[in-house]
Amino acid sequence: MATPKVPTVTVVKQPAKPYRTNSARQLYWATFNAHHNKPLAALQAAIAAAPPSQPTKGKLKGKPEPFAGWLAYFVRQGLVTIAVK
Repeated sequence: MATPKVPTVTVVKQPAKPYRTNSARQLYWATFNAHHNKPLAALQAAIAAAPPSQPTKGKLKGKPEPFAGWLAYFVRQGLVTIAVK
């Protein structure tokens, strides 16, 4: 029986300029780095269990930001890829 293929997070490179310390980007980026070559589901579960940061203003105040938004941002920046392994 074949092993099911799982989407995996791969950090391809680091940002050209480090993100500002304790900013949402830096905190989420650290979480993505910690899940390098791990299943996408594990990264999503870790962020859902303990969001790296939460907005203090606006409609998402006190709520976690959408995971898909951070994933799309880091993919667009060319920092992360998702591969099925």
